[in-house]
Amino acid sequence: MRTISIRSPELAELTACRSIAALCVVVSHLHALGFISVTSVHHYLDGGRPAVSFFFVLSGFILNHNYCLSVSRTGRLRDYAIARFARLYPTILIALLVALPTVIQLYASDDRAELLSLYALKDNYSLWLSLSALAQLFVVTGWLPVASLNQPWNGPAWSLSCEFFFYAAFPFIQPLVRGLDTKRLLLLCLLGWLIQGLWIVSVHIFLPSNRAPFIISQFPLTHLFEFLVGIIAGTISARLSPRQFPRCLQWALVVGLVILCTVTATWSFDSLPRYYFHTPGYAALIVLLARYSGARLLTPLRAPLLQQLGHSSYALYMLHIPILSLALVFYGRDTLGWFWIPTLLCLSYVAHYLIAEPLRRTLVDWSRSRTTQVDREHTFERGK
Repeated sequence: MRTISIRSPELAELTACRSIAALCVVVSHLHALGFISVTSVHHYLDGGRPAVSFFFVLSGFILNHNYCLSVSRTGRLRDYAIARFARLYPTILIALLVALPTVIQLYASDDRAELLSLYALKDNYSLWLSLSALAQLFVVTGWLPVASLNQPWNGPAWSLSCEFFFYAAFPFIQPLVRGLDTKRLLLLCLLGWLIQGLWIVSVHIFLPSNRAPFIISQFPLTHLFEFLVGIIAGTISARLSPRQFPRCLQWALVVGLVILCTVTATWSFDSLPRYYFHTPGYAALIVLLARYSGARLLTPLRAPLLQQLGHSSYALYMLHIPILSLALVFYGRDTLGWFWIPTLLCLSYVAHYLIAEPLRRTLVDWSRSRTTQVDREHTFERGK
């Protein structure tokens, strides 16, 4: 028996937040690559890593919101898988095509300084570039704690390894989360947060210094809790009545402050990244915006321009490093400066709406037509 997918209305305020988070990453990388100088902002944004964690929490919440009745082991997993693949993979290919001229130029010119700076390569360039391309195509760079594999072509693609892992886990996690009552979900949320912290500290202590930062910042298992807390937050939010929600929010704020004060007083921040402390706040912010979606106070977040930028934010995130690397290698750092932000916004807008989105629709339509054809064949066979 197949379960019918019932998709909920889009939450415009959360779409706008995606554009803001993507811009945080872009500004951090513009500074890191030397196009602009904003040391204090870069330090405050922690290189854009907390913004990526926000994406992971949001991903869990939105999947739980959109697929509230459809994803289970006996449901239409094929349709779900095609929809998720079509959402992400075309932009991955676009990013690799944009990165190709840079890779060819660096390899042909044997520019050792830039190969080391941009791609963390010291020797065996053809081997590492080929292996990295395969890792990018199979979306596994986040699982490979080797800079020579995950840095070439498109460094930010590590987060796509996390997303594909989360998408694969979602059909199995969601039924388990939905089967727990609210008190157990809150306990699971707290326990998961503590386990993530213990994992990070253990990695920091026991793994070599040249491997620990990668596992802490990019390894998919490290970020699984962020996706899980998004699902839990969405489930709890959907269960609470308008009368229960304010009281639950008050208790969440009190518990959050107690935990934060305890951690601040007793735990060293050197072992824990900034995104770890932000995750509960991200979940609370997402729930608030979702619950009060449509409120007059949030009208600025529903502006058409912000909505369009939010929809193209994934393209912005995936394309900005290949584009900036291309500019760096062929034109140098003294180009555009702060004007890179509107330039990247425009280019990502074009890539999303004129290339990635048409490809996504084509893949989804093809999947639906194949499903219809298979259903007709099964009906014909049963009627024979």
